[in-house]
Amino acid sequence: MDRNDFIGDTQADHRLNATAIRVYKWSVSRGYVSIAETIDLLGLTQCEARDSLDSLVSVHLMELQTGSERAGDDTALRWRALDPQIAAAGLASAESRLRRKVADLSGSRRNLDELSRVYSILSTAHRSGDAIEVFDSPAEAALLSEEAMTRCRSEVISAQPGEVGTAEEVGPATARDVELLGRGVRLRFLYRESSLHHPPTRSHVSRVTAAGAHVRTSAELFGRLMVVDRSVAFVPHHRVAGGAAVVRDRSVVTLLCEAFDHAWGRAHAVEVGRAKPAELSDLHRTVLRLLSEGARDETIARRLGVSLRTCRKYVAEIFEAIGAESRFQAGYLAAQRGLLK
Repeated sequence: MDRNDFIGDTQADHRLNATAIRVYKWSVSRGYVSIAETIDLLGLTQCEARDSLDSLVSVHLMELQTGSERAGDDTALRWRALDPQIAAAGLASAESRLRRKVADLSGSRRNLDELSRVYSILSTAHRSGDAIEVFDSPAEAALLSEEAMTRCRSEVISAQPGEVGTAEEVGPATARDVELLGRGVRLRFLYRESSLHHPPTRSHVSRVTAAGAHVRTSAELFGRLMVVDRSVAFVPHHRVAGGAAVVRDRSVVTLLCEAFDHAWGRAHAVEVGRAKPAELSDLHRTVLRLLSEGARDETIARRLGVSLRTCRKYVAEIFEAIGAESRFQAGYLAAQRGLLK
């Protein structure tokens, strides 16, 4: 019998009964033994003797003499006892294979659990007759929006009043948008003008416009919105950051598209492949540095030798250039974007 027959069979029951253990102990010092000897000297029936020998062979504690099985007569068959370490090696190999199998099954189970969650979310979304579905989970909202983008056939419109995220988050979104453009999908993106001072957003806009996307900016936007194929819209959850309301009602989606088109008509086109960064003079950078240090307008005006009115004009220009709405935010954005260097 090939040792692999034992190693590969991890489902068989290899436990030995008392009779088989007795046969093994008896045969260790006798060399090769036959069924007849086992019956006569141990007082076993033929069935007990054969079952015991077969059990011992199955766990590699005995082996059949090579060539004796060719005689075609059970009385000619002879077995000899083997070192238990051989059986132990076989068990170790089988245990190793079993552990690998368990690890593989655990991985498959994790995959199935994840896919079950995906199936539950997406199938529910497609089966539901609700005109509006609200998803509190940011992960579920992101999954649905990505799935809608993947299925998109003609157009995606999107209004982004804020920055698109970190450089790590922007990369996959940029790759997805470029892939959609390659499939002939039309992309129209609206950004707030100040968003283009954010380096990852600026990089994203530059790449997608170079690939064929249409991007416009506006000083103010009505809110965050994405509509796919003018059939399903995604708007922010009213309470949960990252959550979303998914709108499929045709009348509501049409109204949202009209709001987007109105804002689009009043926005300014971004030059293909380029997004203009913030432009600050040395004077503006000095004011910005003093702002970040917490200096009051009166102190800044005195340091620069200008009137308070002129100083506040500089501050307003800086806020407009970098998209800040407060002194604290201006200092934060300046440090984040390296404008103080």
